[in-house]
This record gives sequence, C-alpha cells and structure tokens, in this order.
Amino acid sequence: MIRIKCPGCDTVYKIPKERLGQRKSVAFSCPKCARRIVLNLKSRSAIGNPPTARTDEPVQAHPPDSPSTHVTTQQDAQQLRDRIEGSLKEIPFMPQAVIKAQKAMADPKTGGKELAQILKTDQAIVSSMLRTANSAYFGMSGKVSSIEKACIILGQQNLRELIMMTGTSNLLGKTMKGYGFKSGELWMHSLAAGIASRMIANMKYPESASDAYLSGLLHDVGKIILDPYVLERKKAFDEFLKNEDHTILEAEKHVLGFDHAQIAFEICNKWNIPEEVAIAIKNHHSPSGSKNHALSYIVHTGDYVARLCGLGYENDDILYQMEVGTAEFLGINQEILGNMMLQVLESVQEIGRSLK
Repeated sequence: MIRIKCPGCDTVYKIPKERLGQRKSVAFSCPKCARRIVLNLKSRSAIGNPPTARTDEPVQAHPPDSPSTHVTTQQDAQQLRDRIEGSLKEIPFMPQAVIKAQKAMADPKTGGKELAQILKTDQAIVSSMLRTANSAYFGMSGKVSSIEKACIILGQQNLRELIMMTGTSNLLGKTMKGYGFKSGELWMHSLAAGIASRMIANMKYPESASDAYLSGLLHDVGKIILDPYVLERKKAFDEFLKNEDHTILEAEKHVLGFDHAQIAFEICNKWNIPEEVAIAIKNHHSPSGSKNHALSYIVHTGDYVARLCGLGYENDDILYQMEVGTAEFLGINQEILGNMMLQVLESVQEIGRSLK
C-alpha cells in the first residue's frame, strides 16, 4: 500500500501498489480540494519509497491546441445510435424464464409453486440457482434441494436477488475484446457493485434495497452493448487512452460520441427495466446531475466500493473517486466503506465459487 499526501490540503490517500502497475505517472483530482495531484512514479526507489506528488491548477481535459480535440460529430454519433438500436434484437438480455419470473414476482398473488414452474422451464437457470442458493452467501448450505424449496425458504428479496444474479451471469460474464476485459471480469465487478449498493441502501433507504441491487448489477450493461463498436474503433480508442490522464468514460465520449451510461439508459427503457433503476444507471458516474436521486448516489458509491475491493477491470480504476458531496448525501464515511469492502469481497468470492 502506497500513502500519498495531497500537497494542496494534506489529505492522505492509500493506493494498492498493484493498481499502479508499470505506469510512469498518474494524475487525479483530490476529492476534497479539487486540486490536480500528479504522481511521479519514477521516483520510487527499489526499497519502496512513496512516489512524489505535486498539485497543478485544474486543466482542461483537451486543451484547444491539442490534436485530440477532434471528437465524433453529432451526425456520426446519431448514425451509430441507430445501428445499435437496430442490433438490439440480437442481444440476449436475460433468459426468458428469468424475465417471466421477474414479472410474476411483481404480482403478490403469485405463489412459490407457480414461480417454480416458470423457472423450471430453463434447467440451466435451475442448476445455477440451486448451487448459489446452497452457498455460504445465502447461509443455506445443503438445505435447498429443489427450486420449489428455494422459492419457499429464501424470502422475496433473497429470491429476487438470486434470480437476477444467475440470470445475468452469462450476459455479464463474456470476454469483451473492445474494452479488453477478460471473461468474468465484468460480472464479478457488477456483482460486487450490486451487493455494495444493496448494503448502502439498507443503511438509509431500505425500501430501495432491491432496486439498488439490480441497479448495481446492471450499471455497466451499456459496455456489453458498446463493446463491438469499441472494437471497430480500437485503434482510435487505444490512441486516446495513451494519455494516462484520460479515462475509459472520456474515451467513449471522444471516439463514439456518447458513453456507456447514456446508452444503457436508453436500452433499459426498451427492456422495460424500472425507471428508477434506469435513472440510477444513467447517473452512476455523476449522481450530482440526477437532481438528488438517491439511487443514483447509492449505485455510484457501490461502484466505487467494488473498485476499492480490487474488483475493477479498467486501467483507470486508480483515477476513480467518489464525486464530491456523495458521502455527505448518503451519511457515510470512509470507515463505513472500509468495513463494507471486506464483506463485499467475501460475498463475491463465495458466489464465484458456487458457480464454478
């Protein structure tokens, strides 16, 4: 762990060494004083002295005289959106059994036996559900012998979470060549964000816990949609990211004309995802633009916790910070987040083992 002190306000940040990789320098904005912190990683000695840090005045992401000022035109972006919309029918969101089960659970008249009959139309889902239900995560080891029993003893919230967890594992578990994500990386990160978001919601907004979990689980679903289009423009995408101050989100906007959160919002509406969830996904990088939408702040923080756990999958995770004002809005602090990290990490590991 490397300790870095902001020369602007003396705030100390701790960053795992493995996240720094082979970078020669790293820059990010201090969440407290908004000063730009530039780390010269060349200054680390063989015995592990901390890198030097300095602050710079805030600078534009793309100075006016920079060759990187050329961005995708609005016409190009609209044409790309039209292509994406036309390809949606080819993108399997979730198995039909899961979609039908979600609709059935929205009806309080639906009983466990009816729900079990819906789920049993997809034996792959049943198999995954039983393995996961018997994991240490749900505390039912060896007690869930059938899908009917799972529907009876798990309770509505646990059952809904289990169905979504297993239903999205294939969708979120794929290799993504455009972004360079390995198989399972997106799913593990999404799972951590979902679990963390539910935990945060339970502290202050328990009525939103179920939506918080779903929002966290699906917050990066836009990347699944955009991956083939990023792959088409891989050279431009990678060229933009050579500047280590640039993030994946900025690369999407620069190369595609929009980012994964924007496209996910539109897709969620077409997939009939609840509006509350769609809004949270749209604003999960910048909840301050959501007009005090609590779920947006929750998912933003859940995503941050997942990255703190080391369950990120992007080279720019080191630059990721909670937006200023988020902790105050939710009434949380670093100690709460620190305690949460261990629980989230253990939960994801337990679930991952059950699905192998």
